[in-house]
Amino acid sequence: MAFAAVAEQASPRVFAFVFPLASGHINPSLPVARALVRQGHAVHYLCREQMRGAIEDTGATFHSDVEVERELYEGREPDMIGAMESLKAEHGLEGENMMMAWGKLAPIQTELKLPGVIRWLTELGASAVMYCPMMNQEAAYAAEVLGVPSVALFTTAGPGSLERTSLEMCSLFGTTLDELAEAVRAYGPHAEAIRRLKKNFGVDFDSYLAKPFGRLGVLRHSRMTLVTTSEELQDPASDELLEAYRRDGVRFEVVGPLLDEAGATRAAGHREKLAEGGAASGHSDGAAVVSKVRAAKAAGRPVVLVSMGTVITGDNPSFGWEGRPMGAHGKPRG
Repeated sequence: MAFAAVAEQASPRVFAFVFPLASGHINPSLPVARALVRQGHAVHYLCREQMRGAIEDTGATFHSDVEVERELYEGREPDMIGAMESLKAEHGLEGENMMMAWGKLAPIQTELKLPGVIRWLTELGASAVMYCPMMNQEAAYAAEVLGVPSVALFTTAGPGSLERTSLEMCSLFGTTLDELAEAVRAYGPHAEAIRRLKKNFGVDFDSYLAKPFGRLGVLRHSRMTLVTTSEELQDPASDELLEAYRRDGVRFEVVGPLLDEAGATRAAGHREKLAEGGAASGHSDGAAVVSKVRAAKAAGRPVVLVSMGTVITGDNPSFGWEGRPMGAHGKPRG
């Protein structure tokens, strides 16, 4: 494993972790960071303030993406997906659904993120990078520009999961993947940003709407992709998708859920807004719930966990509870 090889070298190393404001994406990285810190290495996270507590609990150092990626965030409002809502307004895309806007603006946002991430990795003297390939592609590109090895942390149900998710989300927004891909290809600023990324950084941008659908092209830039589920629980993947990954030389390693130790602070929720006084909202140590579960187990009672995921409790206007589609009666449904 690329990370293990670097970590086992005699002198302490610097590891850079780049993750989004998404608890399900960052939580599996926390035990990895904790283990590296205990081995005497330095771990630095680039993330959002809401995740500071969970990050610092591992012994890692927190860095604000809003402060580091100033080309993107100066004059724009941070949200769950970078500064997507501000970029939508700048480009006259306020009426576009989340998938359409993300598809059109992804290379534009990546272009704005890259300079800050490259500066940050350079200042750290990073030995290796771990990142979320679904929401932080800029980390892989920056690492490649600098010649630093990267490892992707794939936190959904295996390579086939994005095929299924993309189809379900298109159905939700009343479109198809082919219609979405065609609209994105026809959007001039999208193509212009891709050309600038190649010219200015030598980066070949990987659209998530390239066929076969569901393929994360950015994975070809990393030494390895860790998948945080079991072999048995992975979603089925089409032969076409698996063959595309094989051609790209993508190496998947199924590592299980990467659970942290008992008592560890965990990230929670997708709350973009900070609570009054600047404290991060949407976080809970869950002590009261865990106490009740332990009491029930001690009494011999069965315990069933039912999770609706983490996105639904977020406050993004396009995604989650606040982003429910409007019904015919003019009120949110779902």
